[in-house]
Amino acid sequence: MAVCAIATAVALSGCGQRDGEQFLGKWENAKRKETVEITKNGDSFLVADTHPNFAFGGLQTDKIPATYQSGVLQVATGFGTMNIGYDKAHDLLLMPTMGGTAELTRVK
Repeated sequence: MAVCAIATAVALSGCGQRDGEQFLGKWENAKRKETVEITKNGDSFLVADTHPNFAFGGLQTDKIPATYQSGVLQVATGFGTMNIGYDKAHDLLLMPTMGGTAELTRVK
C-alpha cells in the first residue's frame, strides 16, 4: 500500500507547471512599443526585449539570461539585479522600468 502511495505522489508531482513556465511566451506593451519573448535556455531562461532605440532610432533587441528564483525571473543588469514578475490573476508580465513597472500582456 505504501508503495502505491509513493508511486502516485511521484507521478502527480510531474503534472503541475514547472518552475518559471508561466513566464514563457511572447508579451507586449503597445503603449511603450515593446515586446518581450521569454524562452527556456537549458536550465535557465532567455529574455529577448525588443524596444525603441531612442539614441539611434528604430528598434533594438537585448537578449538577457535569466534564472527563476522565489517566484520571479531574475536578470543581472548594469544597475543590479532586476526581478521580472508574473500576475497570475490577470496573466500579465511585470517588467521594472526607470519610472516604475510596465505591464505586458501575453500575445496569443
